[in-house]
Amino acid sequence: MNLQLGPGILERVIDHAKKTYPKEGCGLIAGYHAAERFIAVKNVASSAAEYEMDPVELLLALHELRESGERLVAIYHSHPHGPAELSKKDVEQVYYTEAAQLLISLADPEHPQCAAFRIIDGRPLPIEVHVIV
Repeated sequence: MNLQLGPGILERVIDHAKKTYPKEGCGLIAGYHAAERFIAVKNVASSAAEYEMDPVELLLALHELRESGERLVAIYHSHPHGPAELSKKDVEQVYYTEAAQLLISLADPEHPQCAAFRIIDGRPLPIEVHVIV
């Protein structure tokens, strides 16, 4: 149930969060086994307090995953000013419960924090993040 991130994935996600700052960044993490690939997706909400993945980009990315045989390992979004914790709205908007939820907090931009969760019966359960080097 833990989240295993392949080499360089966490760095790419954090870099994306910083590039989209002060708005929330979002994207998908995919792979055949562990998380091997990061796919940035545009946040059409353009907000520092919420995200909504561009529906066209999201559908294209999910189609590509099906075609390649990869699985959706995690969904990522950032909290530019808040903690690495899922909000009530974040939990309510989880549509892919098989995927982990990875959050990056930039409340202290020099020291980003990450946390991951699985949503079980509508409740977020913290899981460990393991980075493979």
